[in-house]
Amino acid sequence: MLLLVMALAAWGGWAALRYRRCRASSARLRREASEAERRRVHTQARLDALARAAPSALILLDEAGRAVWVNDEARPLLISDVGTLPRFQHAALTELTALTQRDGREHTRQFNLDGNVHLARSILLPGPPRLLALTVEDVTELQRLGRARRDFVANISHDLRTPIATIQLLVETLQAGAMEKPRKRAKLLDSIASQTLTLQQLAQELMDLSMIESGRMPLRLVETPLSHIIDPAITRLMSQIERQHLQLVRNYDPHLRVLADAESLQRVLQNLLHNAIKFTPERGVVTVGAETAADEVQVFVRDTGPGIPPEHLDRIFERFYKTDSSRKSGGSGLGLAIARHIVEGHGGRIWAESEPGDGATFYFTLLRG
Repeated sequence: MLLLVMALAAWGGWAALRYRRCRASSARLRREASEAERRRVHTQARLDALARAAPSALILLDEAGRAVWVNDEARPLLISDVGTLPRFQHAALTELTALTQRDGREHTRQFNLDGNVHLARSILLPGPPRLLALTVEDVTELQRLGRARRDFVANISHDLRTPIATIQLLVETLQAGAMEKPRKRAKLLDSIASQTLTLQQLAQELMDLSMIESGRMPLRLVETPLSHIIDPAITRLMSQIERQHLQLVRNYDPHLRVLADAESLQRVLQNLLHNAIKFTPERGVVTVGAETAADEVQVFVRDTGPGIPPEHLDRIFERFYKTDSSRKSGGSGLGLAIARHIVEGHGGRIWAESEPGDGATFYFTLLRG
């Protein structure tokens, strides 16, 4: 009997120990499961944050090539859902991922999709599980800006070479004896002044662009007579107006007052007048005017030149944009973009109206003072 009691006691002790061990093991498993779930939630939160932060499409693929995670920007690139073999909308993506899966190196491809240029990059992520990251970025706008800047540099080089070469030739002509002939000397000096004005305009546009891009062009709006804006711009260009025998018409109330930064708006008027003078044939008419409407003043500059083709009217205020040869500007393509920036900084609007062969009119609005 004693042996039976001892056996039962030993078994009971062993069962209690076993029970405690099972409870400890169960608690450990629950902790491990809780920790695994915590890591999963943390990983998912990081992926969701990455999805929001990534400016381009991002896809994660496993070793079998299945999409295990995508952000919203990437969904249009997939025909099938996450978790299945992705069928990309373009063969370049399938080729790209296959290359990286095969040799483990980063690869890039450029391809067209829906009329836009995209740049795709694939790279293997470090250690287990083996995942491949595929990013796809729309680079259409970057390429457009790149072309625009290359064109800009080419235009600037041309626009600098032409007046400099002309001035050099005129100076050499003067040095060769034309200084002794008053009429010829006066004509050559007028030409030098004209070319110098072109260089001055170009330098001012480059300086304005630099200040705009760096945010160093603050506007101080004060109540200002409209004549204090228009008259100085006209004065600076009067010699050019007279040289081309143009008729200048003023059609505005000189006592009209507006809220404006006078110096910056003089640049706007000077740009618009410079264009009007440049495109108006000899003995043509350039009109500067202003009209009132409610709490606004609408200022305009009108020329009698060849006009602007309709397809260009919506784009002429873009940086570096130049119209076709029907309205040869020979400029940098910055003047109207700078004018738009300044006018919009005043809370106004700027636009152009034109009929080919019937001149062009540029308008901008300001708040009444």
